[in-house]
Amino acid sequence: MSDRWTALQVLLETGVSQGVYTAAVALVGLEGNLLWEGAAGRLSRDPSAAAVSADTVFDLASLTKPLATTLALIVLAAQGKFSLATTLGAVLPPAWLPRDKQSLALGSLLTHRAGLPAWRPFYPDVLAAPAPARPALLERLAAAAPLDHPPDTVTLYSDLGFMLLKAVAEHLSGQNLDQFCRTAIYRPLGLNSLGFIPMPQAAATVTSTQNPKPRTQNLIYAATEPGLIPGRAAAGEVHDENAWAAGGVAGHAGLFGPGREVFHLAACLYRAYGGDPVGPFTPAAVRLFWSVPAGADRAYGFDTPAADPAQRAAGRYFSPHSVGHLGFTGTSFWLDLDRGQMIVLLTNRVHLGRNDKAKIAAFRPRFHEAASRALRFSD
Repeated sequence: MSDRWTALQVLLETGVSQGVYTAAVALVGLEGNLLWEGAAGRLSRDPSAAAVSADTVFDLASLTKPLATTLALIVLAAQGKFSLATTLGAVLPPAWLPRDKQSLALGSLLTHRAGLPAWRPFYPDVLAAPAPARPALLERLAAAAPLDHPPDTVTLYSDLGFMLLKAVAEHLSGQNLDQFCRTAIYRPLGLNSLGFIPMPQAAATVTSTQNPKPRTQNLIYAATEPGLIPGRAAAGEVHDENAWAAGGVAGHAGLFGPGREVFHLAACLYRAYGGDPVGPFTPAAVRLFWSVPAGADRAYGFDTPAADPAQRAAGRYFSPHSVGHLGFTGTSFWLDLDRGQMIVLLTNRVHLGRNDKAKIAAFRPRFHEAASRALRFSD
């Protein structure tokens, strides 16, 4: 290993010894080319657990928003199915979409400026519904939630907005989000592990979660935690309770994948942004979604360094013209559109306790800055 990368491997291992996570992988590249990857730790806190490898699959949490829901909409926008000014009422059935949500623009939802609440504990209501109704219930509950703010006046990061955007993607594509992403995006790009893990609906109850059948049997998962669902398995089931109750497929969470496939997907997007059509991604559509509209601090479906100045999660060496996202389980990716630097960091930090956010908040910028130095971007 080159000396300039040694510090990154040491830092990944330091994250294990300092109790930030038990499992981590990281990938660093430039202009779509992978230059370094590393792994550290074990799949769980169990001393006998297997070591993490490049093939370990992580619960990507809110990376679902940009890398599933938003990508589906990028593809559909390129097909001319909608514009960012299209309203929810022009797409979704008025039978369950309240009047105050019908005028919300899709662009406002994508930039978290639609006025919707950040989060609501919908999972008890979802689990109380008949199993066949659960997959479509989250968007209906999100639609029924009162607005916290008038649209386009305040930026408030919202899971509820992406629950509704899942319904938009499914209505426009005629497929569920899992199927559309697999067939239209992931598999054509050679991403054979990236995807959702739908659970059998009969297993999606509070008291019976034994042996859920994963989408692919031979994948090895980093452990998360049962969380607010008693008896839930710590590995191979989505950590987010709302997504779990809905069967594992949601617009805001539910995506799983290994680091290499997350990096490859980001590299495809970066190349499309640079002008080369890649798979289903057209340069025009990617550039549109990676623009930041007036009054916003986020791109459409993607975070920017300006979106979270307090945490400075991307570190000091990513330019303002960067996009990325964070995930609650301890995942993140960042792409610098000016400098070309690319970093993917996947961890299972919630396995050691979801409420300890300070350790990952401190570790992320530290790692990103070390990676930028290794890429010679520390001036």
